Amino acid sequence: MKKLISLLLCVIMSVGCTACSAANADEAWKNNTGKIDLDKMSVSGSGASVTDGNIIITKGGDFEVSGTLSDGMIYVNSEEKVKLRLSGASITNSDGPAIYFDNAEKALITITEGTENYLTDGKTYSDENADGALFSNDDLEIKGDGTLTISGNYKHGIAGDDDVAIENGNINITSYEHGIKANDKLWVSGGEITAKAETGKPMKAGAELVVDAGTLDLTSTQSEGMESKGTLTINGGDISVTAADDGINTGNENTATTDAANGGQRPQFDGQPPQFDGQQPPQMADGQPPQFDGQPPQFDGQPPQFDGQQPPNMDGTMASFEPGQRHGGMPGPPPPMIDEETAAAHAITINGGKIYVNAGGDGIDSNGNLTINGGELTVDGPTNAGNGALDSEGTFAVNGGTIIAASAAGMNQNPSACENQPYAAINLSASQTAGTEVSIRETASGNEIMKYAPSKAYQTITYSSEKLKAGTEYAVYVEGEQTETFTAQSGVNQIGTASFGMFGGRGGMRHGQNQEITVFVNGGRINFPVAPVTRNDTTLVGFRAILEALGANVTWDDATQTAIAEKDGTIITMTIGSTTATVNGQAVEMLAAPELVSDSTLIPVRFISENLGMTVDWDEQTKQINIH
Repeated sequence: MKKLISLLLCVIMSVGCTACSAANADEAWKNNTGKIDLDKMSVSGSGASVTDGNIIITKGGDFEVSGTLSDGMIYVNSEEKVKLRLSGASITNSDGPAIYFDNAEKALITITEGTENYLTDGKTYSDENADGALFSNDDLEIKGDGTLTISGNYKHGIAGDDDVAIENGNINITSYEHGIKANDKLWVSGGEITAKAETGKPMKAGAELVVDAGTLDLTSTQSEGMESKGTLTINGGDISVTAADDGINTGNENTATTDAANGGQRPQFDGQPPQFDGQQPPQMADGQPPQFDGQPPQFDGQPPQFDGQQPPNMDGTMASFEPGQRHGGMPGPPPPMIDEETAAAHAITINGGKIYVNAGGDGIDSNGNLTINGGELTVDGPTNAGNGALDSEGTFAVNGGTIIAASAAGMNQNPSACENQPYAAINLSASQTAGTEVSIRETASGNEIMKYAPSKAYQTITYSSEKLKAGTEYAVYVEGEQTETFTAQSGVNQIGTASFGMFGGRGGMRHGQNQEITVFVNGGRINFPVAPVTRNDTTLVGFRAILEALGANVTWDDATQTAIAEKDGTIITMTIGSTTATVNGQAVEMLAAPELVSDSTLIPVRFISENLGMTVDWDEQTKQINIH
């Protein structure tokens, strides 16, 4: 027995020593410490050298960097971990990155407390495999309590081909394209980050973007603010996003759908009508649309149902909307067109934090599911009614937190699930100018539960918070003047009807005032961001609202100014200013060309409806269009 015990002890000690040796070997790089003096171009530490005005590091180690390098870079090519401690360093490279981790087990940057550091790259690179002033081909980790200022003149400020993690530090970035770009995961767990991107996104991740803490000030002059092609999760932090396009978004225009006719994928257009494997599309006789044996599609004699609910009231009273519908006075869209796997793969989840978004496009735009569990979210959304403050292609759930969102009327989306607290979608009768204060008060006590003065013109206000109690009556005030009252119900509360007079001030159309031409689809009235107009005896209406009501997938190609509609295998393209459309690739003439009116795209309603298999009736007396 003693021999057996001794043998076991020897085995255990042997395994333990092997593990210790492996751990020691893994941390051996820390023992190689050195200093890089850029003023003197002198180095110490094994594997560090000076070549042609550049600092070359070929072994793992921990190197302190100080001084100024006016035209050169620190280049790392090692199989081990390499840490650069920036301690008052200024590096400028006229034709490449300032710091280039070409190869390393892991790239580590420490910003020494109390120091200011600068990295600047050139507008052109001699090595196009790199694309950022601070670039790494491998995982990159940044931390420290100092200041790092980066000018990304070629493309990006910080770029990583794998993961990028920022633990802390005061980091200031200006970039031509993206401020911080990670091909895989971008993770921020602290620090103060200011990023201004000219043509790209201040933050972009290829697979996953996570913010746990930190102060983020993100500005994009031409694009989105925060983007992940995969998932995006915010657990905390103080975040401010100003973007010309969407504020915070996931996925892209290539997101998959459940269209069985296309193998579960949304058709890709690239501005061109799709090809049909050498097959001819349906022929059009004398410019007429395809024939359907004289019969429209059958619906078992019944129009589509709205989950048992009637279409919304248009008389200015509070309508009972099903969750998941868009608000602004029009019925909600068809159910989500993406499958569950795709919805999860492009999800946005907000669990905490204080978030402010000022967006020219959608404020929050998820090409998957959108879930808000906590935090404080404020959105100054688009003034263009073709976008909304909150938007998702999958499910939209509100389980907690505080939401205040202001935007144009027309395309805002209500949650499909809102169980823990009421959700109020308030449509004002006319647009309000920037800075106009809106508030919500309890009618009985006068207690004010929400007050906000949006920074841009707006016509809808979305509010959800634990302060909003089911069964309590509230009043809505605009600049101290009461405009609406409502009793909050569990779930979504739709209050008021917008007239869509987006820039008319407070003296615009009032509740219940009808547009000259009204449009109904299967008995449900459609309200449009811009009133329908008549051109050449043809009525033009807002393309996204009508196509979503008809159950079609909608794509807009901004570069070619082309609207694309797809339903049940029929694909129609229409271009602003052109009377020639295509139906399944075949050119067809329209009586009137699509046009832009107040930033909204208007298309011929009869043409699009009949080519999607619907019947269209016109009542001259009531100026009413009925589509079935």
